[in-house]
Amino acid sequence: MAQKRCVVMFMQAIGSPHTREIYKYHLDRFMVWNKTEDYDDLLKADEKSIQRNLEDYLIHLKDKYSPNYIPSIIAPVELFYTMNDVNLNSKRLHKMFPTKTKKGGYGSYTKEDISSMLENTNKKRTRALILFLSSTGCRAGVIPELKLSHITNLEDCKQVVCYAESNEEYVTFMTPEASKAFDDYLEERQQDHEKLKPESPAFRKNYVIGSTPAETMLTETVRSAINMTLKNIKKIKSGNRFNISALHGFRKFFNVTLKSRYDCNLSLCEKLMGHSVTIPLDNAYGAFSTEKIFEEYKKSIPELTIDDSIRLQEENKIKETQIKKLETDKDERISNLEKKLNQVSDLLERVNLLK
Repeated sequence: MAQKRCVVMFMQAIGSPHTREIYKYHLDRFMVWNKTEDYDDLLKADEKSIQRNLEDYLIHLKDKYSPNYIPSIIAPVELFYTMNDVNLNSKRLHKMFPTKTKKGGYGSYTKEDISSMLENTNKKRTRALILFLSSTGCRAGVIPELKLSHITNLEDCKQVVCYAESNEEYVTFMTPEASKAFDDYLEERQQDHEKLKPESPAFRKNYVIGSTPAETMLTETVRSAINMTLKNIKKIKSGNRFNISALHGFRKFFNVTLKSRYDCNLSLCEKLMGHSVTIPLDNAYGAFSTEKIFEEYKKSIPELTIDDSIRLQEENKIKETQIKKLETDKDERISNLEKKLNQVSDLLERVNLLK
């Protein structure tokens, strides 16, 4: 059955498929509150009545949801009316929004927390998710749109293109430890007879038969998978939130780890976080190459590695690389000195001949 034109117009204003799903959900909740199943019914009243109805809905929401969440519930409904030529008094509506409260969830997971999560699961998908989020610093919202073609091998790591082909596109990386966990997860899918293709989702929903068409994993499913591993994590509740966000805690861990190094390059760290406006003029003048960003990332691989034995291996690799570089630099210096000595010797011979 074809969608109503009013819904088609609403959807046309939303670029991301994931955002469409969220906005459609909130619009449908508004429909339930209005006790109607026909989207056209929302447009039948005059503008004054629609405005009053939306204000009543906002008053209803105030008693049920966090002040910080209410604008996110109202925005899809406003967009629906805007895209269908209804002139709302948005300024009046926004004046009715409750005062926002201080958000919780600013805490960061520790390496010990993440290690505990890994110990609390034997599922390859969950292990791959935990290490993916902690080693890339990606927002969980990247996952629903992430395809296998967006992940490529790079040395012992993997390169990840987040929000591919959008204005928010940026590149980050997976540690060797996370790359191995991801490869193990893909191998399990292949053993279950899934034919992996470039357009296959990087993380797929649970399945009974692997050969069935793969559906991408949604953010709430990611949250549910992570929540199953949190039983040993100490979290403090403040209002409606915990001090550590179930998903964003990984991004905080990544951010703190990158920027705790004394020699970190802040501009490159911000690029790895997908931040585009933190450093003034970086968008215009900071066109850093992927190679340069990867070099910065590699400096933090030991600290981003959760397993102690693997971390020691990575630290040894870095030390070996540094030793080789020192030896190469030493050989180059000796070679340059020899060249200079030969030049001086030649010059002295010429001087002697002139005498």
